[in-house]
Amino acid sequence: MKLAATITMAALMGVVAHAADRNVTVCMEGGEARSAESSARALAATMFARVGVTIKWRLGLRGCSRQGIQVSLSEHTPTALYPDALAWAQPYEGTQIRVFSDRIAQTHGPAEAPIVLAHVLVHEITHVLQGVSRHSDQGVMKAQWEQRDFMLMRWEPLLFTDEDVHLIRQGLAHRAAGPAPSPNRAFIPESSE
Repeated sequence: MKLAATITMAALMGVVAHAADRNVTVCMEGGEARSAESSARALAATMFARVGVTIKWRLGLRGCSRQGIQVSLSEHTPTALYPDALAWAQPYEGTQIRVFSDRIAQTHGPAEAPIVLAHVLVHEITHVLQGVSRHSDQGVMKAQWEQRDFMLMRWEPLLFTDEDVHLIRQGLAHRAAGPAPSPNRAFIPESSE
């Protein structure tokens, strides 16, 4: 009887530990009073939840944990900085993302901007979680979204491929096992979308 209870307890602890490995803290500057950013965070969290990842949003970058992903918003992006990109991330560094929110607002109307922002957040967070600079042929991790992709986003979120999900889980396991990334490293872009 004690052996069965011990095995059951160990199994439950494993499930809890496994679930904790799929919790990700994302610290995002600004957005406290902006409903568009709030809607984008909610949609992004839903997209990750579909693949078993829980995003815990924290507003503001100050006090972000060492394992937390930091999202900075650019309201005045220089036109020469990755001119076709909506954001960039540092997947090998493991914590830094910059979203060109001004470009999203300029390119997409007020109804579509929160949806596009959510997809940009998911795309860049996925780069950081996977820890690699790679893209898929389709879905949310596609290198360049086309007009058709933007139209599809309005109806239903773009999906992850099976390979995307595998690499997210592999990256989460690596993050849980390895040393915490240093948020003080120089912010040199590795990936741009």
